[in-house]
Amino acid sequence: MNHNLLYVILSLVFVITGAAAVLLALWGRRLSTRSRALSSRLGAIALRRRQHQPEQLLKSEAIHPLLWLQWILTHAPGVTQLSLLIQRSGSQQTLAQVMLSSAALGFLAWLLPIWLLQGRWVVSFVSGLAAFSLPTLYLMQQEKKRRLRFEDQLPEALDFIARALRAGHGLSVAMGMVGEELPDPVGAEFKTTFEHINLGMTFDDAMGELADRIHSNDLNFLVIALTIQRKTGGNLTELLSTLARTVRERIKLKGKIRVLASEGKLSGLMIGSLPFILGIILSLINPLYMATLWTTETGRTLVLAGLVMMCLGGLWMWKIVQIKV
Repeated sequence: MNHNLLYVILSLVFVITGAAAVLLALWGRRLSTRSRALSSRLGAIALRRRQHQPEQLLKSEAIHPLLWLQWILTHAPGVTQLSLLIQRSGSQQTLAQVMLSSAALGFLAWLLPIWLLQGRWVVSFVSGLAAFSLPTLYLMQQEKKRRLRFEDQLPEALDFIARALRAGHGLSVAMGMVGEELPDPVGAEFKTTFEHINLGMTFDDAMGELADRIHSNDLNFLVIALTIQRKTGGNLTELLSTLARTVRERIKLKGKIRVLASEGKLSGLMIGSLPFILGIILSLINPLYMATLWTTETGRTLVLAGLVMMCLGGLWMWKIVQIKV
C-alpha cells in the first residue's frame, strides 16, 4: 500500500512539474516584446478577415467525441504551434494522435524505471520527459528535411515561373503550372497557394500563408519581393531569375559550409562514442573492475555526471558548427 501511494504521489509530481515547465516556457515566450508585437499584428489581420468573411468554411480535423477534450485540444497553450509543426512536416497524423502518443510514451518511460530501479524517481522523471518529447522531435526533424527539399527545389520553381511569364501566362497561372509539373514539396505548396487564390483569397494573404507553412528564409525573400513588385512595378521575370541565382548561390555556400563543418561533427562523434566503446571493452576484459561503476553509489554518480557533461559538450560542439548563411 505504501509503495502504491508513493507511485501515485510521484505520478502527480511528474505531471504537475512537466505541465508547469511547459506553461512557464510558453508564457515566457508570449511575454517577449517580439511575441507581443506579432500577436498584435496577427490579431489585427484576423479581425479584418472576420469583418470581410462573416462565414467561413474551415478545413479542420474531425471533431472528437468528447467535446470537452476537443475544446482542450483547441485552446491549450502550445497546441497552435504543434499543429503548425505537423502541417510544416507534411505528416498525416492528427493533432490528437501526436498528443496521445507523447503522453503514452512519457508515462511508460516514467513508469518503467520506477519498477526496474526501485524508486529512482530522478531517472524516471528525466526518461519520461525525454520520451514525451520524442514525437515532437521527430516532427521537427521531418519539418527540417521537408524545408531543405523545398529550398533545393525553389530555384527550379522560380525559373519555371519566369519562363511561363515570358510565354505570356499570368503569375497565378504560372504558380499553378509549378504545382502540376514539379514534385512535392514545392509542387504541392504552390498548388495549394494557387487554389487559395482561385477560391478568393488575396495574393498577399495566400503568399503569407505559404511563408507560414514553409518556414524558409529563401521563400521569405520571394514573398517580400513579389509583394513589393506588385505595389511598385518592375520587371518580374528579371526579378525571379535574379532571385533564383541568389538562392542557388546560397545553396552552394551552405554545401561548402557543411563540408567544412563535417570535420568537427566527425570529431564530436568519435570523442562521444569513445567512452562507451572503451567501457564495453573493459567490461569484457575485466568485468569485476568495471562492476564498481554499476554496483556502488559513487560509481553511479560518476556515470551520471559523465553523461551530463558529455551531453553539454555535444550541445556545445553542435552549436559551434551551426553557421547561419
